[in-house]
Amino acid sequence: MKSGCLAWQPVLTAGALTLRPWEPSDVHHLVRAYSDPDIRQWHARSLSNAQAEAWIAYEGERWRQGRGGSWAITQDDVLLGRVGIGGVSLDEAQAGMTYWVLPEVRGRGVASRALSEVVDWAFDEPRFHRLHLEHSTTNEASCAVAKAVGFLPEGTKRSGAQHFDGWHDMHLHGLLATDARPRLHGA
Repeated sequence: MKSGCLAWQPVLTAGALTLRPWEPSDVHHLVRAYSDPDIRQWHARSLSNAQAEAWIAYEGERWRQGRGGSWAITQDDVLLGRVGIGGVSLDEAQAGMTYWVLPEVRGRGVASRALSEVVDWAFDEPRFHRLHLEHSTTNEASCAVAKAVGFLPEGTKRSGAQHFDGWHDMHLHGLLATDARPRLHGA
């Protein structure tokens, strides 16, 4: 994603976690994930098998075009969640971040460690200057992840996103390459 794009998406590691590109064999895991009420609430979607197959292909194409992409968060080949980078502006060296984890691993630092690893990669490899993320003001868990990785609160976007239950105000967090941030990878 430097001045053009990386033809290959790197596999990243954060302690026991492996962050890898999505594979066709992940379809049933995605369908399961997007049937979880919390993931559906905050990401406002569900997926059929066909939609999950199309989404995996889309993520690969998005990466090849330098527009963003996402990683499957795994441990011992078991899918735990997703972390992504999108809204990429190579000219302005900025991008947005997103993440979710499955219910069975929530509260264990999986999202924080995975996000921290992708943040380090984004600042070190494509050399982004600024990363940002948004979450509903009512999503306290997502706020905790953002703060754990070092994202600083920057404000509230009124009615910034529509979720299944209506419009939500969104907290905006930002992180600069020059900001101090904790190291969470080895946990």
